[in-house]
Amino acid sequence: MKKTNILWISLNAPAQKSDKAGGNTFNYYFRHFYNDDRFRVKVIAQINNNLPLMNLYDGDAYYLKREGGLRSKLRKLSSIESKYNPWNRNANLISNQMESFVIQKILQLKDEGFVPDVVILEWTQCVVLAGIVRKYFPDAYMVASEHDVTFVGYKRMAEYFSGLRRLLWKFKYTRERKVELNALKECNLILPQNWDNRRLLIQEGIAEKKIQWLVPYFNDMRGCRRSPDGKDILFFGAMARPENYLSAIWFMDNVMPLLEDMDIRFVVLGSNPPAELKKYESERVYITGFVDSITPFFENSVCLVAPLVLGAGIKVKILEALSSGIPVLTNDIGIEGIAAEHGKEYIHCNTPLDYERAIREVFSDATVGDKLAKNAKRFIEKNYSIEKSLADYKERLLRTGEQK
Repeated sequence: MKKTNILWISLNAPAQKSDKAGGNTFNYYFRHFYNDDRFRVKVIAQINNNLPLMNLYDGDAYYLKREGGLRSKLRKLSSIESKYNPWNRNANLISNQMESFVIQKILQLKDEGFVPDVVILEWTQCVVLAGIVRKYFPDAYMVASEHDVTFVGYKRMAEYFSGLRRLLWKFKYTRERKVELNALKECNLILPQNWDNRRLLIQEGIAEKKIQWLVPYFNDMRGCRRSPDGKDILFFGAMARPENYLSAIWFMDNVMPLLEDMDIRFVVLGSNPPAELKKYESERVYITGFVDSITPFFENSVCLVAPLVLGAGIKVKILEALSSGIPVLTNDIGIEGIAAEHGKEYIHCNTPLDYERAIREVFSDATVGDKLAKNAKRFIEKNYSIEKSLADYKERLLRTGEQK
């Protein structure tokens, strides 16, 4: 049986596990393609962290590693332009060093006789290389595994900040949007993980037939045994990320004062909280830092709030929360790309008063939470089968010859 040759170009090397949602999604799909005898997979990637790498056969992985010495320092110098030049050809998304490494390894693969039927570009940072890769492999079926449409997040940064920072982000948004859309037009298949991104790309002129929704990897928490303590309101996320800690601060500044008459505690769950966040700690605010297991917090808290002020794309933490059965209160950004229904699977809140009313309702009437939990778990089970998403992905790549 002839195998389908895949060249996977990724921002990060495939790891056994990741501390980020996007990394876990990439690792899941890569592992299942790599271990499928119908495919022959080679990967070009960079190593950005100390996570344990996936075990691959010799000759299948080409990694840009962090190294010391003069040669490494000279290579890093070559990336200054790609980091600071606002008119950089790749919109500052990927370093010149990584771009050169990709070209070098493509030439090596060609010399070795490896011709990919499919090239998968993982994350927008690699998608922007589509035009370059196309020059070397003009007949390859090009896949853009977008995760999130990046310019959406840039636009929200411009809307969130003011003054000079707003002007800077507006320029970055305009530039990045042009580069990203031009790269996507070079691709045969585009894989957003956000249903709203799919609609956006169609509005931006991308052919609908080129877009296939990909289910992201998430921890299915349907095994949670809910036993709320009657006091805790949960916020969950990686606290080093501005979109998380700024959102938690927004809730403490705008919603907590409206709940002063209630015996509640705001639990901020996530690793690496910055000093800007930690200064809010009090009897009514518990900032956990790193914990060994998040499950007890989902089991014991009365509800989860996600009043996100920044960010783009599907929020894996919302999928996980819905699967756990905890009542979810979130806004437009939090529910983006998730076709859950307000009042049925979650409660939609935008203003501080929206959150106050919803919290009082959930705290005073347990049947509200019970109804949301039942419906949310059914919604996740019906719509977010990663196994089906994987099967559809494989089938489409096996039919590449018909789709170029």
